[in-house]
Amino acid sequence: MRRISVILTLFFTLVCYSQIPEDFPLIGKADIPDAEFTAPRHFTGESLYGYMNGGAELYREYGISDAVITEFDLIGGHYKCEVFKMKGPQEAFGVFSVSKFRCSVIPDIADFACQSRYQLQICKGSYYISIINRNGTRADSMILLETGKIVAGKIKESSVNLKNFLPETEQVDFRQNTVLVKGKLGLMNGASRWEDYFKDVSGFSALIVNLKDKTLISARFDNADDFSQFIGLHGWGTCDLSVIGLKMKGGETITLLADTHLLIEISE
Repeated sequence: MRRISVILTLFFTLVCYSQIPEDFPLIGKADIPDAEFTAPRHFTGESLYGYMNGGAELYREYGISDAVITEFDLIGGHYKCEVFKMKGPQEAFGVFSVSKFRCSVIPDIADFACQSRYQLQICKGSYYISIINRNGTRADSMILLETGKIVAGKIKESSVNLKNFLPETEQVDFRQNTVLVKGKLGLMNGASRWEDYFKDVSGFSALIVNLKDKTLISARFDNADDFSQFIGLHGWGTCDLSVIGLKMKGGETITLLADTHLLIEISE
C-alpha cells in the first residue's frame, strides 16, 4: 500500500509540473534546500475558481494566464508562495496596485513591492507575487524577503512603464497612492471612491494617482465607442476636448492626450 501511495504522489507531482510553463518562476528545493516543499499546484484562468472561488474574478478582469501555488515549511514556520502570470506587465501592476494593503516596508527587491507583517507582495514584469506567513515574526519577515528575492530574480522581463500613462507631467512616485483599474472589480478593490465616475463604462484602463492637492486620472479606452460612452456619462462634448487643459463644469481639468486617451485632473 505504501508503494502505491508513493507512486501516486510521484505521478500527481509530475502531472502538476508538466502543466506549468517552462519559463515560470518556480521556487523549490534547489532554491531553499533546508525547506520541506509540497508539490506546486497549477491553475489557469478557467480553473482558478477551484483555488479562490470569488476572488478569481478580479484576476480574470485583469487577464490571467497561469497561477502556481507552492507551500513550504522552514525553521518552524509555514509559508505560501502564490505566483500569478498576467496577460502583461500592465495587468500585473494593476492586480498589485489594488491588492497591496498597509505597506509597513517597501523593500528594494523588485520594481514594485509591499511588505506587511504577514505578507510580501511583488510586481515584476508580467507577474504578481504574494508570499504569506502564519506567525508574523521577525524571522518570518526575513524568510519572506529571501523568498521574494529568489522568485523576483527568476523574472527577466521588464515591468510596466507607467510614464506612458502620464506624459509631460511632474515626477510621480508610482509605488504608493497609485492604482491601475480595468473594470468594476478593480475599482471596488482599489479605488471605490471612483466607482460612479466609471459607472457602466467598459473597455478602459485608468491609472489613478492620488497626490497631495489633486487626483490625476489617465484613462485610455479600447475604442471610440467606449470613449464616447465615458464622455456621454459626464455630459462632455467631444469637440470641446480639442482644447488643452479645458476646465469642465464639474471642476475637472481635461486634456486629450490621444484619440481615446484622456488626462483628468481633479483638485482636492
